[in-house]
Amino acid sequence: MIAAMKLLALALVPLLAASAANAAPRHGGTTHGIANAALIAAAKSAPLKLIDALETFCDGDTPIAEWLQELTGPLALKTVWTAGKCKLVNDLNPLDAGGRFCVQATLTLRHPKNRRDTPEIEIYLDDPKHGRPGPVYAFRAWFDSADGPDYIRFRKDFESEWRDRFKDAPAPKCTDD
Repeated sequence: MIAAMKLLALALVPLLAASAANAAPRHGGTTHGIANAALIAAAKSAPLKLIDALETFCDGDTPIAEWLQELTGPLALKTVWTAGKCKLVNDLNPLDAGGRFCVQATLTLRHPKNRRDTPEIEIYLDDPKHGRPGPVYAFRAWFDSADGPDYIRFRKDFESEWRDRFKDAPAPKCTDD
């Protein structure tokens, strides 16, 4: 099963890379009438437990932006947060189809493999209610791991692959036994 998922991920590499490259990042402005700054703030401040797919982890109350900074901080030069339509999508799987509201965090690495080595995470948000961003509900990532490019559906998998590639990554602040 895992081998099949890896094979599917590798087959999607050109499609996802082209999709991500062609989508213009949005810092300011709005997405379907919601301020991109509000979408970004909602995603950055949301607790990890909302994107952990019915799992419970010791760091579940940590805000997404804080978790990402703690994981990548010394290895990334910068993180650029943008908002707009979901980019890291897979139309072959309805769970990965994304939606109209997403927030992306694109990392510039201190020591990339090549100039296209820019890991990206994407946080899916529900539709807005009363003019405010909906809650976050899913995590997706695009990462050139130690084993090559990978489409990642769960933040703990991203964390694990990050630490596999970057042996000097900071240790987690807590562990789940």
